[in-house]
Amino acid sequence: MKLSIDDTRELENLLQIATSQIPKYFNLVNSTKEQWDIKNMHECILGMVLQKYIHDSGQYLTNKRIDENQPGTVENTMKLFDAGIEIFNEHISDIKRQIYEN
Repeated sequence: MKLSIDDTRELENLLQIATSQIPKYFNLVNSTKEQWDIKNMHECILGMVLQKYIHDSGQYLTNKRIDENQPGTVENTMKLFDAGIEIFNEHISDIKRQIYEN
């Protein structure tokens, strides 16, 4: 199953939403710093962005698979997951730049 241009745009929008949360993630980490043992705050924030994106893109891609009556096989799921991760990886340097700017 391939992603259409609209699917790619939607995944990029979901990634943009996840990265727009970076300031909130810093507030969360800073408010709990005494209780958490964080060795690298920037990597922690990157993990939060990735988790948010994985969650939202996973829901979108699962709904796409269901809407298109694609079988729920591991192979189909992993192909879609890989496509979503590829979009994240294409934007990783920009995401890291945004994190370090905060």
